[in-house]
Amino acid sequence: MSRVLITRPAGQGEALAARLRAAGHDVELVPALRIEPLPLADEHRRRLLDLDLYHAVFFVSANAAHHALAAMADLWPQWPVGLHWLAVGESTAAVIRQAGLTPAYPRSGFNSEAVLALPCLAEVRDRRILICRGDGGRDWLAARLRERGATVDVIPFYRRLPDPRRHCPDGIDTVMITSVEGWRALADRIAADIMVIAAGDRVAAAVAASHAGPVITAASAHDSDMLAALPG
Repeated sequence: MSRVLITRPAGQGEALAARLRAAGHDVELVPALRIEPLPLADEHRRRLLDLDLYHAVFFVSANAAHHALAAMADLWPQWPVGLHWLAVGESTAAVIRQAGLTPAYPRSGFNSEAVLALPCLAEVRDRRILICRGDGGRDWLAARLRERGATVDVIPFYRRLPDPRRHCPDGIDTVMITSVEGWRALADRIAADIMVIAAGDRVAAAVAASHAGPVITAASAHDSDMLAALPG
């Protein structure tokens, strides 16, 4: 069995750790990144006050949903009706449900490409869409929606910074990386003989560009996909 390092931010890797331990693996949790909320700019506050004018709101991660919904709840004592609340996957959808809303999300893929295939985004010409994400996030989905004729607003609600405590414990033979930023924060601490399991093609490409050791591409950052990618 493997000795696995989970590098998700604090509080976000426990469910995966439990599944790995149940499968017989040793597990360490050491965050590569820490999450820092961003203050809401005046222009972004104005957009949230117009929340009822949007066709859909997309949360790119559980972090985005947590921070964005908290900001929205301060401005909306009752949620506006008629919006599509979109999540990238089940963990993000769970945060949306906790706010009393009904999310839509892809049942496989768990990335922007899968979200774009959701039925509510098929016809978006002249409709407004809000994307809630971290600072410096990926622009792919916004670009595709604009190509379809939508007006897209993007609000960053947090930023990811290298965790000062990040390290690779002794004896680790497998590291799970779920974001490009996470890899960049940890890359110089990962020995060449350590296997890296990367969440999706984009993350795997970033890892392979600077890691001499084996790289396995998981289908997504979803717990089940990360677990399935682990050999043995």
